[in-house]
Amino acid sequence: MVDPIDIGTAREQVLNLLESNHPDDAVKFLMSLHPADSAEIITELESDDQAALVERLNSLELAEVFGQMYEGDMAEVAQHLNTEDLANVLDEMEADTAADLLGELEPKEAAEVLEQMDEAVPVASLMSYPEDSAGGIMNLPPPSLRRYMTVAEAVIFLKQHYRDASEIFYLYVLDRDDHLIGVVNLRAMILAETNQTIDEIMSTTVIWAHVDTDQEEVAQMLSHYDLLAMPVVDANEKLVGIISVDDVVDVLEQEATEDIYRLAQMSENSEIFSPLRRAVPNRLFWLIVNLGTAFLASGVAAMFEKTIAVVPVLAALMTIVAGQGGNAATQTMTIVIRSLALGEISVRDAWPVLYNEFLIGLVDGLAIGTMVGVAAWLWKGSPMLGIIISLSMLGNMLVAAFAGVLIPTVLKLARVDPALASGVIVTTFTDCCGFGLFLGLATYLIHWLV
Repeated sequence: MVDPIDIGTAREQVLNLLESNHPDDAVKFLMSLHPADSAEIITELESDDQAALVERLNSLELAEVFGQMYEGDMAEVAQHLNTEDLANVLDEMEADTAADLLGELEPKEAAEVLEQMDEAVPVASLMSYPEDSAGGIMNLPPPSLRRYMTVAEAVIFLKQHYRDASEIFYLYVLDRDDHLIGVVNLRAMILAETNQTIDEIMSTTVIWAHVDTDQEEVAQMLSHYDLLAMPVVDANEKLVGIISVDDVVDVLEQEATEDIYRLAQMSENSEIFSPLRRAVPNRLFWLIVNLGTAFLASGVAAMFEKTIAVVPVLAALMTIVAGQGGNAATQTMTIVIRSLALGEISVRDAWPVLYNEFLIGLVDGLAIGTMVGVAAWLWKGSPMLGIIISLSMLGNMLVAAFAGVLIPTVLKLARVDPALASGVIVTTFTDCCGFGLFLGLATYLIHWLV
């Protein structure tokens, strides 16, 4: 049993030991912690402090710590190692994690490290796949059974080829050409007679992923089928790797973070304390794009300058119509993007989704429109002003429903990430339509307002 620690307190203790010139004691303290805690502490230290610790850790200790870091953090800490030392560390790591680290380095640097490694071949093979694919996150295939083995022979095989019980998720069965033909549940094997063959107890229904399957889809498959691991096959259905549930936990966090940042038009590499040289470019581009759309909405309002001059209160109320429409569109857009990302809906479901959101927009528009209309009537004593803003609110709520569904769907169809581009387009629609509806109705009915 390992008690949870306060990372902030532990980090301060490491810093105090380093500042008092006791780096060996700092390393000893770090190694007494869980590797995940040690990894978090090291990544939060300044570069010089990282170097002081890293140079005192042996290859196996560093491999355990690196295994708990994100790829970018691994690469940052690895800069404190020379090529030979880094190669030794990578030889102690799981092949998929080593491949992730090398993928963060410059190609020339990665090639030099690979040349120094003893276990370079499996790592290099994993690096040949796109990093966001099943091949990019899989590990090497586990030792697999043959259909002609007896249960007794299979048990001996497991003891010879598996180092610890935590590696055994499922037992895969291959034919003589390494095609994946079945899977054996460990419990089924324990309950079977020792003279039964694997062919008799295996299931031929195997859920697998192809090497080019997107990592997010793999995570969804593991969740949907409630699996602890999933085999990965190539185009010939040969077993080339395995993805465990541990591998996709990081994928889910990474994808969720990426989508959240993209909804705000920010780079997925953004961090709260990012240096200015990185933080400003990450945010400035989309702010400029938003500025352009804001001018477009302002242009619509400017078309009704004379109406606003006659009834100045319209300038205050029109922001309510546009703002509420934007909020409603963001709600619809967010749930549609999430559902598309999780595979709950596809592009072909656009019309049923649109019908559902249209009904929601209609009810919300009637409710919000009535409240705003009554408030405007009581405020300015003009029933017609209340009717105009009520109708405008209802109309913009319906526009919000259409935009919130159709824009992410069309972007998905065009193979553009809906999370990245939907927000700007959707709010432009609701702002322009909100101003146009409200000020247009007010212009048409202005003789009732003055």
